[in-house]
Amino acid sequence: MNNNDQEVGKKEVERMELMPFLDAYSRTTGESLRYCTASENPDFLCNSKSGKIVGIELTRVMRDPRDKFWDRILLQQEKPEPYEAQERIYDLIERKEQARVSRYKKNVDETVLVLQLMDGTFESLAWILEGSFDDYTQYGFSEIWLADYSGLEAYGDIELFGLYPAKWWGLHLRSYSDRKPYG
Repeated sequence: MNNNDQEVGKKEVERMELMPFLDAYSRTTGESLRYCTASENPDFLCNSKSGKIVGIELTRVMRDPRDKFWDRILLQQEKPEPYEAQERIYDLIERKEQARVSRYKKNVDETVLVLQLMDGTFESLAWILEGSFDDYTQYGFSEIWLADYSGLEAYGDIELFGLYPAKWWGLHLRSYSDRKPYG
C-alpha cells in the first residue's frame, strides 16, 4: 500500500465520520449543511441552506495510544481524566486556529471546528464543561462543537456539546425514545 492509498483511506474514514456530525448538527440547530467535497484545508466543504460554502474541520480528541495502553494496564483506567481531556481540547483548538489563519482562510470564509471525543464521553467531561463558559470569540471559527462519538457504533449517531457561539452552548442530547442499540 503506497502513501497515496493511505491518504485516500484516511479521507474516506473522515468522510464517514462527517456524516453523523452533519445529521446531529441538523437535528440540533435546525439548519442543514450539505456535503460538497473533501478538501484538506479544511477537511470538507459543505453548502449551507443559503448556498454559502462552509468548511468543516474534524479533529480527534484522544490520548496517545501508548498512554492509553499504560493507563489501562497500570491504573485500570479506560477513559482519560477529565482535566487531561479538557487540556487536550484547548490545545487542539489553539493548533487548529493557527491552521485556520495560515491555510483555511485562503479557501473558505467560515469554518466549523468539530472536536471528536474518541476515547471518552460527555458523562465524564460534562461537569467540567457545564461549569465553565470560556470565551471562544478570540478564535475565528464560526462554530466550535464537541462531538461524542462513543455511541456511534451502538446507536448510529452522536451527541453534541456546543462551545461556540453562545446560542449553541451546552449539551444537546440525542432523542432516546426511538433508539435501540445495534439497529
